[in-house]
Amino acid sequence: MKFVDNLREKPAVKKIEKFAPAIAFLGGFGWDSITLGQMVESSDLVFLVAYYTGALILVILLSARLEHPEGWTKDRLRAAAAAQAKAAPAQAKAAVRSAPVSATAKAPKAPVAAKAAPQQVAPQPSAAPAKGTTFGAMANRFVSEQAKVVSNQAKEAAEKAAEKAKEAAGKASAAAERFAKNMGYESTAIPKNAIVVEHRFLDREWSAEWRQRFSWAVQFCFGSLFSALVVCYFKSSGSLASFILVILLAILLVGNEFLQKKYESFGVSLAFLSLLGTMFMNFTLPHLVHRIGFIWFFLSTLLSLAVCVFIWKVSRRSKKVLIAPIGISVCLVAAYLMNWVPPVPLVLKHQLVCQNFDKTDYSCDVDAPSFLQKIGLKAPSVHHLPDQEIYVLASVYAPAELKAAIEYRWYFQNPVTGKFSLTDKISSGRMVINGGREDGFRSFSRKKNVPAGRYRVEIAFKDGAVIGSQSFDVFDEARDSTGYVRAVLQ
Repeated sequence: MKFVDNLREKPAVKKIEKFAPAIAFLGGFGWDSITLGQMVESSDLVFLVAYYTGALILVILLSARLEHPEGWTKDRLRAAAAAQAKAAPAQAKAAVRSAPVSATAKAPKAPVAAKAAPQQVAPQPSAAPAKGTTFGAMANRFVSEQAKVVSNQAKEAAEKAAEKAKEAAGKASAAAERFAKNMGYESTAIPKNAIVVEHRFLDREWSAEWRQRFSWAVQFCFGSLFSALVVCYFKSSGSLASFILVILLAILLVGNEFLQKKYESFGVSLAFLSLLGTMFMNFTLPHLVHRIGFIWFFLSTLLSLAVCVFIWKVSRRSKKVLIAPIGISVCLVAAYLMNWVPPVPLVLKHQLVCQNFDKTDYSCDVDAPSFLQKIGLKAPSVHHLPDQEIYVLASVYAPAELKAAIEYRWYFQNPVTGKFSLTDKISSGRMVINGGREDGFRSFSRKKNVPAGRYRVEIAFKDGAVIGSQSFDVFDEARDSTGYVRAVLQ
């Protein structure tokens, strides 16, 4: 450890440490983009499950609090008693050393008049004694005054001894408190109204050091989940509406790097766990049940919310902490019904707009692309004769054994208003995806009597969100043979 501490003191290492969070963030996101961006393997799902499980356990630990601050468990009482017993001898010695006169010293007894010593002459007051005053009464008054003086001295000595004993007890209490903090508790000073409560693991107050460790671990697990989900949902987003959700996840991914302190709040951690849990289960369940659709998304939402309710039950917190998870669940269900949630884990891999389609090898004639079309700055074009059919080919990736129906939605752009309007929605039995092919399940849609103009075709989960789309221009004129290229859909 000393070697590490010395190494961290070097200027070059200090500079690198400043960029460590950014390097870790970019490195993790880059790795997810490379691995998950190609294909989701079973090992990837195992890692995601581990991150989610770790976050769940850590949020439970962060929910710990002293349910009864005035209450003491038997363990805490034993720890306090042991610490106080250890400090008791030191307190007693300090009290003895600080007391010059015993607080319990006996005052001298007042002598009886008959036994008064004749040699002791009481000092005469300036005024003449009252009539009827005897010598014995004067002697008793003198002794009483002397006893008061001795009593006052003893009282002052006792007060000083008590003050020093109190100071020694304070030092012992501070030592006991430090001892108790190492055990995870706040204090061992037993209040007068202390009650013994039933021992619960979460009925405690973590030290600041442990809360920081837990929140850092939560930040790591949340960041790993955000990174993977951004990549997966981005690949499946095929419309502006669904892309908004991806942007939100990306913002939270970046913001996660600055929320470590906020995660110490149980309510904040539970809200993030609810969001990530729903998005994670919506991505994972299709790999397990080989189906996608509203019923499975709704089940994912219920499972994530049930986990949050379970944590709330264990933590014995106020019901207010459930407001955020319930609100997040309702918003996500509404977003799915409006087709704003990408249809994970479906991914559009390849697509072509062409003519003269050959189904045996999924080949067709495409317009020879210009330079701008090759780099994606200009939409593809289709030059054809009015009686020829136009084909849109697409390959959609899905996990092995997953089945999902897709559809093709044809839109035409009004040349006057510039708005696209739906003209056809095409689906059939041959458009049911059979997952497992790395390059995706291939299907096609065709349309005859296509007037010239701008078109957009969306490939979407049937009656659901868009997986991907392709815009292209149609021209009512044919090119010569050199103006076409034979292409094959992968």
